[in-house]
Order: sequence, then structure tokens, then C-alpha cells
Amino acid sequence: MRDLLAAGEEVGGMSSPSGGEQQHGFWFNLNAELIIYGGTEPNAKVRIDGADITLGPDGTFSYHFVFPDGQFHIPISATSADGVETRSALLSFLRMTELEGDVRKTAQPTLDEPLGKK
Repeated sequence: MRDLLAAGEEVGGMSSPSGGEQQHGFWFNLNAELIIYGGTEPNAKVRIDGADITLGPDGTFSYHFVFPDGQFHIPISATSADGVETRSALLSFLRMTELEGDVRKTAQPTLDEPLGKK
């Protein structure tokens, strides 16, 4: 059997029938993204953390961004086209990553930076 260090480094290997060390290519990558989505009247104005969000023809929207460790409070609002009515919500998220062994970040597609970072 192999002995592992806390950081995930191999200190011993498994012997192959030829007497050499057999290295395993085991790896683990991890990352997170966050998607906020919803819908309203197609002619309404939606804002996420103060930024205007483009609505689809049916009034639906989505916002996709990186989700690093930290605490996030993201205000979201929809205002009617005539500006008379507003609905709002505050979404709060906390990411606290604990790693055991050799865990590396997975590359992410180009995404917007996180909103509402506190």
C-alpha cells in the first residue's frame, strides 16, 4: 500500500512485477460557479448588484459568474416598465472550501467577477 503525506504527496509507490515503481495518474480538480436566473415582464428592468441585466424576449434572465471563497450579498430587483412597482430580493451565499490532499482549482471559462463580495 502507499503512504500519503497530508499534502497528497506520495512517499511510497506500488511495486510492479518488473520491480519498478508504478505511478498512478490520480488527480482531483474542483471549482465552483454560480448562476442566478429568473423571469419577469419582458419590458421590466432587472438589476443584479446595481448592474442592468438583459432580459430575453419572454422576460427570463440568467447571470453566471465565478464563485470563489468568501461571503456574498447580492441585491436583485425588477422594476415595472412604468417605474411604479419594484420587487426585490437579497441573495446571500457563503463559500468556505476545505481541501484534503492535493486538490487543485479547475480552470473556469471566462466569467464575470463575483458580485456583492463582502
